[in-house]
Amino acid sequence: MKVLITGATGFIGNHVARLCVEQGDAVRVMVMPGEDRSPLAGLDVEFVEGNLLDPSSLPRCVEGIEGLYHLAAIYAVWTKDPTLQYRVNVDGARAILRAAMQAGVGKVVFTSSVAALGAPAPGLLADENTDFNGWHYANDYVLSKYISEQMVRGLVGDGLPATIVRPGFPFGPGDRMPTPTGKLIISILEGKMKYYFEGGLSAVDVRDVARGHLLAMAKGRIGDSYILTNKDGNMEQAELARLVGRVAGVADVATQEVPRWMMGLSARAMEAWANLTGRPPMTTYKTSMYAMQKLYFDPGKAIAELGMPQTPIETAIKDAAAWFREHGYVKGA
Repeated sequence: MKVLITGATGFIGNHVARLCVEQGDAVRVMVMPGEDRSPLAGLDVEFVEGNLLDPSSLPRCVEGIEGLYHLAAIYAVWTKDPTLQYRVNVDGARAILRAAMQAGVGKVVFTSSVAALGAPAPGLLADENTDFNGWHYANDYVLSKYISEQMVRGLVGDGLPATIVRPGFPFGPGDRMPTPTGKLIISILEGKMKYYFEGGLSAVDVRDVARGHLLAMAKGRIGDSYILTNKDGNMEQAELARLVGRVAGVADVATQEVPRWMMGLSARAMEAWANLTGRPPMTTYKTSMYAMQKLYFDPGKAIAELGMPQTPIETAIKDAAAWFREHGYVKGA
């Protein structure tokens, strides 16, 4: 296929681009004017400049394309401009999807997030039919992903040939930014992860997530959605942190729990300081409260219908730790 990938310099998008090149696709990647292209160095791809905030720049990006992987989004716990995540993740996504419709693109894989789903009841796993219930603790990123999904479903009703994928919390090599999951591993490698808080997440190898995108392009049903996680990746924060410590050879990880009230108080203080100084905080109150839920998800549908791989989480952690160490992300260790 001739495909366009947005967000190809990002963590998941870069792996998607590499897999597409590997399977012989003609790959075009959309980059912002002046954006660092080094994550794509050496790859046989065509670059085209476009900006989701400038709809007039998008028609040339999708011209002649058969398939679109839309991964570009702002993933942040806080932004100086609270509207930015909505303008990019919702309005910008709508603009490029409409351009794709007008260009006659045959298939779209839209990258959402498990954040667009609700947290499951205690002892259960959320699946594709779990209604969103995160209104109390949803930050701007979570809300923007939920709203963007509803927007995509509306466009599907108008004829957009899109399949939605919802990645869990990805781990693995190539996390250049790094993402919040990457920062977790780095803090453990540096011996700084002595504390933990309640809650749980659904971990997955980033390479499995990328493969899930390609499988969704090939097999995903139009208008349907697929959770891209690992069936063995649902674990408590402390359990995951200690697993990282064991795999990476770091002792005394996650030995003391931070009470919920203290976590909330610290997060409010960080957020207030960020609003005063304009410097991004480590977390915000809503982000912390959201993360302290048991965010466990069932990838059964993606496994059964798409054939999504299930690489052991230990492998993802091992490869991530090695990559961070090799590329100089780990300080003082």
